[in-house]
Amino acid sequence: MTDRFDRARRQLLAKMISELTWEELLFPKGHDAYTLTLTSGRIYRFSATRRIWDNLDIDPGSLSIDEGSAPCPLQFTVDARNEFGMSPATEATFLRELSNTLHQDLELDRMYGTLTAKDLIEQPSRSLHAALDGHPKAVANKGRLGWGCDALSAYAPEYHKPIQLFWLAVENGLLRTGRSQEAEEDTVLASAIGSDAAAELHRRSPKSGTYQIIPVHPWQWRNVVQQAFVAELMTGRIVPLGFHGPDFVASPSLRTLTPVNGSPYDVKLSLSILNTSAWRGMPGKYIEHGGAISDWLATTVENDPVLRNTVLVLREALGHWVEHPLMRQSPEAPYRHHEVLGALWRDNADHKVGPGRRAIMAAALFHEGACGRPLLLAHAEASGLSPEDWLKRLFQVTVMPLWHFLCRYGVGFIAHGQNVTVVLDKDVPVGMAIKDFQGDLDLVDHDFPEMAGLDPAIRMLLPRKPPAYIVHDIQTAHFITVLRFLSAGLARAGAVKEQVFYNLLSQVLSDYATEHPDLAERHRMFDLFAPTMPKVCINRVRFDIGYEDSAARPLPTRGTDLSNPLNRCPSPQETKARELPIPPAA
Repeated sequence: MTDRFDRARRQLLAKMISELTWEELLFPKGHDAYTLTLTSGRIYRFSATRRIWDNLDIDPGSLSIDEGSAPCPLQFTVDARNEFGMSPATEATFLRELSNTLHQDLELDRMYGTLTAKDLIEQPSRSLHAALDGHPKAVANKGRLGWGCDALSAYAPEYHKPIQLFWLAVENGLLRTGRSQEAEEDTVLASAIGSDAAAELHRRSPKSGTYQIIPVHPWQWRNVVQQAFVAELMTGRIVPLGFHGPDFVASPSLRTLTPVNGSPYDVKLSLSILNTSAWRGMPGKYIEHGGAISDWLATTVENDPVLRNTVLVLREALGHWVEHPLMRQSPEAPYRHHEVLGALWRDNADHKVGPGRRAIMAAALFHEGACGRPLLLAHAEASGLSPEDWLKRLFQVTVMPLWHFLCRYGVGFIAHGQNVTVVLDKDVPVGMAIKDFQGDLDLVDHDFPEMAGLDPAIRMLLPRKPPAYIVHDIQTAHFITVLRFLSAGLARAGAVKEQVFYNLLSQVLSDYATEHPDLAERHRMFDLFAPTMPKVCINRVRFDIGYEDSAARPLPTRGTDLSNPLNRCPSPQETKARELPIPPAA
């Protein structure tokens, strides 16, 4: 137990010092061996390698404090309070988030700490996802304010416990509803939970035909909905139907549950807990249009020769959002009070990719087993490909389509490690599934002709960003939040040097640009090879703004611009990548 605790707190402290140095709150000095002298007088020492994105890759075992006490991220927060500049109230709540994270890190180590990379890739996808560490940039990535140990044990993804949904019949007048063209309410429900279970819910529901049946997360029902909607429950505008239907398990996003029985839909539900900077409710802004956005994206993919064989759209088949009658009269109230009750049925990735293939979150690729090796290396070994050839195939079916979407259609996906799902066939990357169009989808602020099929009302609804901003949906969300950790892990394992990693990425993107000269102007517009790119900081914004409620989700802050490693790679004219055939994604 003592060894496990020492290992967990060292790993969390190493991440903390690394990310907060990268976000320019801490300034250790040295080369290979570093000294961090705090204004409190405490001196921390450690060994680290400076990686290609200017981040410190710290050896947790090397951490020491001059006075000889055991390194701990909780005490470090107090020692570095002058550097962090938090108010006392913010510091206290951050310490709670950090303590919660350390507790769950210990639980992950207890349950999965002996599994090697090879062991982990042999798990079903939903079991593998339960073992993941969480957001790689957020220091307190398992804060989950609002959940105690009982709730964590029942509902947190790492425990992988079955969750049965609670059901409500909600009067139509309280609802906003959206669906894809092919989705009918009764058909989606029957497909999601089985025709017998759906029929039983209809039997329990009021017969007037003016109600819709929606699921609720059991924690949300027990802790929030019964009190928040007491008037609607007492007057019969909302009718409880009870616990019913098959089991689901939580995904790393907490509020998205995936079916145990292999049904075609995941369900995303409101959760009034704070985790990784935001309350995890269900915004109503996009719910009516999620299905239409999904339909447009799916049609776009089907008609595009670059995308059709590699990209799958996880459609938002059916969504409901319940608008609280009083909150409707308080539009400037903090956003969490507007997002208490909602549900979204979305294509399940494993079901969508079909038999013989598997779908894993991109975040799983840089996860390391007990052997210290990223899971990507275990997949490459199982596939028979070299790590370099495996990476090249990965870039061809993920980064290249993301850039094509942006250049051809002006569509940016916030492509972090949970939104991008990699499709594997015999451990080889053959495709990508995209999801989460409820706030994680942007349009360029130019009206490209290729947008013509998208309803103008939706174009007005979605965030419109200039090219210099929207390109960071790839650079910040994917390069920094996924590839930064993947390239460091592969270099640390002695498998692929970082410059080789980004040379391969450059080759794939350069080949794509060469093959599509008609998009040359847009390739320059959305330039992934520019010498610098902004650094977006997600931790220090919490230190600055605290935990007070606001009407909008907090926005990241910006640090010193980064040197772009792709700018140091060969140009499209200087290199020609070896072509690798890619099997179709579906």
